[in-house]
Amino acid sequence: MNNKQIKDLYSIEAVQDLSHEAAATISGGALDLSDKKDGEGARLDNIVNARRSLGSFNNKASWYEVTGRRDWIVYTGENFTGASRRLRAGTKGNFTGPFNNDIASVKPG
Repeated sequence: MNNKQIKDLYSIEAVQDLSHEAAATISGGALDLSDKKDGEGARLDNIVNARRSLGSFNNKASWYEVTGRRDWIVYTGENFTGASRRLRAGTKGNFTGPFNNDIASVKPG
């Protein structure tokens, strides 16, 4: 005899919206990018998986924030090519030198 009960998905009351920080903690971390220094301007937030291309955000990032517990590696070329830089977990800052306005792909470190 099967004694399992099936509960309608919509009747589950424990589902909650998560803040950006909570989602990043659960997923292991996220990467946020901005096209202006100090996080001002247009943003590409909550990147949680590798991106071979940042699409319309290619070559625009001037600032970053790494949330959660994992590092990220940014590349100046699409498909994880070109110069690379490791961004440490829990850090944020402005890109400088050859990386400022020249990030085209990212992946967890």
